[in-house]
Amino acid sequence: MDETMPGPDTSNLLTAGQAEPAEVSKAIKREQSPSIEIVHPKLTVFQTCAIVVSSVGGSGLFVAMSTIMRTSGSVGAMLIVVLISGLLNYSLANCFAEVAVQLPKAGGPYFFIKQVFGDFPAFLFLWGFFFLIVTPIWGFLAYTSAIYIVQLFFPGCQPPDEAVKLLAIVILALTILANCMYLPFVTKLQMILTSAKIVAMLIIIIAGIVALIDGEGMSYTMIFEGSSTQPGDYAVSILAGTFLFGGWQLITFLLEEMDSPEKNLPKTLSISFTIAITLSELVVAAYFVVLSPQEVLSGDAVAVMFMNKIYRPMSPVISIFVTATSIGSLNAVVLAQSRMVSTAARLGHMPEIMSFQSSSYNMPWPAIFGVSLISLVMLLLLEASTIIKMTSFMATVMGLAVLLCLLALRVRKPDAHRPLQVWLGTAIFQLVLNVATLLMSIYQEPRDIGLLALFMLAGTPVYIVCVRWSKPKEVEKLIGSLNLSLQKLLLLKKM
Repeated sequence: MDETMPGPDTSNLLTAGQAEPAEVSKAIKREQSPSIEIVHPKLTVFQTCAIVVSSVGGSGLFVAMSTIMRTSGSVGAMLIVVLISGLLNYSLANCFAEVAVQLPKAGGPYFFIKQVFGDFPAFLFLWGFFFLIVTPIWGFLAYTSAIYIVQLFFPGCQPPDEAVKLLAIVILALTILANCMYLPFVTKLQMILTSAKIVAMLIIIIAGIVALIDGEGMSYTMIFEGSSTQPGDYAVSILAGTFLFGGWQLITFLLEEMDSPEKNLPKTLSISFTIAITLSELVVAAYFVVLSPQEVLSGDAVAVMFMNKIYRPMSPVISIFVTATSIGSLNAVVLAQSRMVSTAARLGHMPEIMSFQSSSYNMPWPAIFGVSLISLVMLLLLEASTIIKMTSFMATVMGLAVLLCLLALRVRKPDAHRPLQVWLGTAIFQLVLNVATLLMSIYQEPRDIGLLALFMLAGTPVYIVCVRWSKPKEVEKLIGSLNLSLQKLLLLKKM
């Protein structure tokens, strides 16, 4: 990535379509005018852990509990599903890490697939990832942040959805604004928001322990009563658990920003998952000290419902902390996923303008703005349960794709240097498990999951038209003019 920061005049901006070799271009720019060298400090282990912890086991613990409860059927089964989901995600994360340290470039799984399997599979993955994870999850996390604030003004009843979505738009806009500034500012903000998440979880855990000491805990008298006996239900539960513990994948989008990724990526995952799995299991256990399975099924703001039963005056406090938690998750995905979009644009799989960055702040403005506009549409049109299914499905597909990358690299380059190497049986087990989970989920919910699979395949004609087709000169000229106009308007430069 070019880390120089040109002055405010736009005379050095390249027009779209000009083919100037990167090294020559940089040398010419140095000779033409002195520029200030802006070098972002590399992300430390503490900072990368803050990013991962804020995403893993984050807002799902406060909003998305009903999906796992509905399919697992009992308190005991749900606790087991949450624990297994966390451990499976950690195992899969280590498989991702092996591939990531071999291919340490921004872009994460998209870049891995492109390097190993080529253009078309990478584009299909990007198509699904962009529309089934990136754009809906930005809106979902903003919605999660908003619902806990609005809930304060509607105690004991469901808040109006219009008010929640309006506030969610404001939260998303403010987060986008923060991510248009310098990287050190964003990472400092992330650490503050991650601290809020840890505090919120500790408050819930301590409150649950106090209630248990006071004699609460009726849900634990018959802990496995009502457990599902259908394998398909547990497949859907684990798929929802993928969402619950999802978000760790975004660290692979920040490899170029990390200090010594081959050493610090495994360390980051070990520390982050230990914290996330332990706290998540304890939070779920605390909920059922005072809440029944039916109550968990009935509402989105589970943490507020829990605190209302424990000590109502603390409900506003927990709402504020949960809101900060969700904003932290949102900030983390905006930071990481916008890099993947920029990488895809540089490789010709997204509009070229998204490969540019701000001349003043070295942040990928076009990618951030482009994703946020589609996220707003998703926020207004989709329900939270639909977004959970979309992201869970695509996360499973992503896991399958990266596991295939790992196995392909082992076969093609058996003697290559691997700073991190997982046991081969782990990768094969994860592959079988992901395939089985996906197939059982399709069997259990053929309409919803089947439509998502068809949507991914619908990326084929888009690839043919937008990537492979040689466009007429008039169309190329028009696109180049639009790109140049946006460069001048926003003072952008190529990455």
